[in-house]
Amino acid sequence: MIATIIGTFGAIYIYQSRKKYQEAFLSLNNILMVAPDVMIGASFLILFTQLKFSLGFLTVLSSHVAFSIPIVVLMVLPRLKEMNDDMIHAAYDLGASQFQMFKEIMLPYLTPSIIAGYFMAFTYSLDDFAVTFFVTGNGFSTLSVEIYSRARKGISLEINALSALVFLFSIILVVGYYFISREKEEQA
Repeated sequence: MIATIIGTFGAIYIYQSRKKYQEAFLSLNNILMVAPDVMIGASFLILFTQLKFSLGFLTVLSSHVAFSIPIVVLMVLPRLKEMNDDMIHAAYDLGASQFQMFKEIMLPYLTPSIIAGYFMAFTYSLDDFAVTFFVTGNGFSTLSVEIYSRARKGISLEINALSALVFLFSIILVVGYYFISREKEEQA
């Protein structure tokens, strides 16, 4: 959720910035997308240990937010580029404040891409093992690390059941997103 909010406002900022800065911002945004997960995890580990953070929930959360933001930006930005700027100008001409324009014009238009960005970031975060393995401290574990550690001891019924539940949950998310996006299209 945090990455979705930051990524949405980041995409808006990139969209509204000057053309010569857009390429630089997009290049910075894509660093975490193209870098190998092991390198990202090791980099976060070095960063957190240098800052004297104790590894645990907060380090896992902040690293997952950091590598999920570019996903949301890349989902929202194309929708922004498709948006007709005349709608924004018309809202301002009719006396709307910046907040009203965002709430009444931009946010409803971006909602399908924001939801898609949320689901993509969520599934990527749920699946990510390499980064999480580096930044997880003692006494804290995530689903991907737990499945990996149990699978090393041998495939058990618990792992099969857990994997089936995660797969079922993912299917429910995809079906839910389909119906939400279909409903939004029918309203438009």
